[in-house]
Amino acid sequence: MKKEKWFDAMLKSAVWFAAALSVVIGVFVLLVLDVENQTLEINHIHLTLLFGGFGACCVVYSLWSARRVTRPLERIASAIQGMKEGEYGERLIIDGGYEFEVIQKSFNEMAEVLERAREDNRKLEREKRQMLADLSHDLKTPITIIQGYAKALELDMVEGEENKVKTYRLMYGKAEQVTAMIDQIVMLSKLDRPDYPLMLEHTDIAELTREVAAEFYELFELEQYTLEVDCSPEHLMADCDLRLMHRAMSNLLTNAMKHNPPGTKVTIELAEAGEFVSLAVADNGVGIPANLTEVIFDPFVRGDAARTEDGGTGLGLSIVRQIAELHRGTLHLNGASDGTRFELLFPKSMSNRRAE
Repeated sequence: MKKEKWFDAMLKSAVWFAAALSVVIGVFVLLVLDVENQTLEINHIHLTLLFGGFGACCVVYSLWSARRVTRPLERIASAIQGMKEGEYGERLIIDGGYEFEVIQKSFNEMAEVLERAREDNRKLEREKRQMLADLSHDLKTPITIIQGYAKALELDMVEGEENKVKTYRLMYGKAEQVTAMIDQIVMLSKLDRPDYPLMLEHTDIAELTREVAAEFYELFELEQYTLEVDCSPEHLMADCDLRLMHRAMSNLLTNAMKHNPPGTKVTIELAEAGEFVSLAVADNGVGIPANLTEVIFDPFVRGDAARTEDGGTGLGLSIVRQIAELHRGTLHLNGASDGTRFELLFPKSMSNRRAE
């Protein structure tokens, strides 16, 4: 392909040069041709004109060839200078030979990569600022309440032993909330490390699912939620980190309870999907607003779009997504106005490809 492109360019240039030279020779023949005697009368002037015309053709051809090279180079230099100054939106459009087409394609692809990288960096910076703001808010609120209760107890403003016990309980509850948030933040930062040590075991996911459901059953019943388990395979063996998979299921169940009213039915679904395991937590609750479906797995995003004191940390789904990716899987959201379904899909064997 490269040789064909090069040959076409050379052939085109040779044709133009030959055409110009033919014109010069034709004019020369007309000047020296004696039609009556059918002879060519050549003198010094004619030779001068011939060589002058030939030289002019060479000069014009050289300028034209040089221009064909210098013009694309000027455009390339200008585009590189713009890229150096941070302008990644410019794209090269060069009408030249094969080599210039290769440079154009490579440059435009590189510019697109750099432009996407810059946008990604800007997005990460915005998310970082938002995360810090949310983190400050979420930590400050319970700590401020604890400080207020502690000050009230210090100044003996809480009367009666019963009220003091209630105050201590409230303080303890807020302290637990802060501890849980810090635990979530630490867990998310650990999972984000590329060298996170994944402790894989070939284990029965069906048994693990039933154990997690049993742990949450009493809490769901106490809070007036319904918990059902749809675990069709009695045994389903797969490679996973038991501690992380337990955390993923727990986070999904906690998320369903946090963002839905009492009376909501939550179902744990486990199924075999070819070479993959499908683990889903579905509910018939309030659903997730359409404007949050694209960012629901980002840190500090909450499904109810409200920042309440007991609305959770907003990190649970981010942790589940990280756990899914560590297991070469994916986390999908199937949301609707009458319910939500989160599906964790991961391969039964870690040697399998990533889930699509």
